[in-house]
Amino acid sequence: MMRMIGVGAAVATALATTTAFAQAPARVSARVRGEIVDSVRSRRLSGATVQLTAADGSGRILSTTSTSQGTFQLDDVATGVYLVGFLHPFLDSLGVESQLLRLDVTNGDPIVLTLATPSAATLIEARCGAPAPELPRGMFFGTVRTAGGSPPPVPARVRAQYNSNRVTARGLERVPNVRIATGTTDGAFAVCGVPPNTAITVRAFADLDSSGFVELPVPGNGLLLRDLVIGRGVRQQARGTGGTARVTSVLTGKASLRGIARNQSGQPVNGARITLWGTGVETSANAAGQYQFTNLPEGTYTVEARAVGFQPHRAPADLQAAREAVVDLTLSALVTNIDTLRVRANRAVPLDEFERRRKLGFGHFLTEEEIRKKGPTYMGDIFRGLPGVVTMPGQFGRDRVLVRGTGMTGDCAPAIFLNGLYVNIEDGDLDNIINPKDVRAIELYARTASIPLQFQTRNGCGSAVIWTGARMDDPPVKK
Repeated sequence: MMRMIGVGAAVATALATTTAFAQAPARVSARVRGEIVDSVRSRRLSGATVQLTAADGSGRILSTTSTSQGTFQLDDVATGVYLVGFLHPFLDSLGVESQLLRLDVTNGDPIVLTLATPSAATLIEARCGAPAPELPRGMFFGTVRTAGGSPPPVPARVRAQYNSNRVTARGLERVPNVRIATGTTDGAFAVCGVPPNTAITVRAFADLDSSGFVELPVPGNGLLLRDLVIGRGVRQQARGTGGTARVTSVLTGKASLRGIARNQSGQPVNGARITLWGTGVETSANAAGQYQFTNLPEGTYTVEARAVGFQPHRAPADLQAAREAVVDLTLSALVTNIDTLRVRANRAVPLDEFERRRKLGFGHFLTEEEIRKKGPTYMGDIFRGLPGVVTMPGQFGRDRVLVRGTGMTGDCAPAIFLNGLYVNIEDGDLDNIINPKDVRAIELYARTASIPLQFQTRNGCGSAVIWTGARMDDPPVKK
C-alpha cells in the first residue's frame, strides 16, 4: 500500500513537472546589427558606443562598440521594446546627442538598423535659425580653449572674414565681409553666414589672449568644424637672418613647431620658405625638407610654405608650451599655362577714381611721378615717410608697412586693396605679392574715419589702396 502510494505520488509529481515545463514559453531572442553614418563628413563612424535600453523601466542595457568600418552587432537580444542610441566624441564636439529610436523585438528574425549623426543642414539650422536670403548658408562651429586647455576667462569673440564679388557701375568689385560671434562660458561658438566652398580668415580673442589669423576652407556642405587655441605672445626685437644684420620685430613665447615640407610625390622640398603668419618669424627647410621653430607664441596660427615652382600651402597649427606642434606641408606644383597672347597698352589707363578722391582731400595720395622719384627697390621704400606710416624691419632685407598706432593701440598692418580688390596681407609684408616697379599710384587712409566705403574693413588699422599696371613712361610696344 505504501509502495503504491509512493509510485502514484511519483507519477503525479512527474506529470505536474511535465505540464509546467510545457506551459513555460521558450525564450526568444534576435540579432541586431547595423551601421553608424557620420552625415556631416559623409563616412561611417568608428568607435561609437551603441546602447539598447529596455523601455520597461527595468534598467536593462545592452552595449557594443562600432568597428573601424562603422558597423555594430548585438546578439541574443530578448523580445521587448528598447530605445536605441549611440555615444561618440564627435557628437560631443557638435554639442548634440544621438537621436533615440524605438526598437520592437517581437520574434527571432534579424534586425538591421542605420544610426546617423544630424546632417550639416540640420546642425546649421539648429544653431543659426532660418536662413536669411542675403547671407551665405554656412556656419563655422567649434570651441575656444586657452593654451592650457581650459575655457577662456571671459566669453571669447571669434571673427571670420571672407571676400565676395559685386557688380557696380565701376565694374567687378571685391567686397570684404566680416562675421563676429561671441562664445559661451564653455568656449563654444557658432559663426553664422559664412559661404561654402570658400576660404575664410578667422581669429579668436578673449581678454588679453588671442589666436593668430587662421585661414580655413569651408566645406561644400557649409559646416566648418574647427577648435581654436588662444594664448599670449611678447613682441621683441630680433636680429634678421638671410645674410642681413637688420633688426626685426617678432612675436615670441614658449611654444615650438616642426614639420616637413614635401611635394605631392612625397619628396622633400629643399629650401622651402616657411613663415608663421603674424609673428614675423620665418625659416627655410633643409635638404630633408625639415623645418623647426622655437620660442613661438601660444595659440592657433597659420603656417605657410612657399617655394619656386610650387603653389603656396597653408595649414593651421595649434601652438602650446606643453607640447611641440607638428605640421607637415605638401606643396603642389604650379600649373603651367600656354601663353598664347600677351596684350600690353602703350600708355596706362587714367585713374579717374583715384584723381577724384585725391581732389576731395581725404587720405594721402602718391602719383606715378612721385613714386618714380622715390626709385623704390622694395614696397617699404614707397610708403616710407608717408603720414601715419611706420616701416618695421622684416625678413630678407625687406620692410613691413604698418600704420602707427594711437593711444593704447600698437602699430598694425593696414588693409590692402590691390587695383581695388582686397588681398589678405596680415603682416604688412607687401613684397610677397607686389613688385614696386609696377606700382602706379597709392592711396593711404591711416585714419579709419577717412576711409571710403568700398575700402572699409573694420580692421581698425586703416587701408592702403595700391594701383599697378603699365607705367606712363613705358616704351610703346613695337609693331
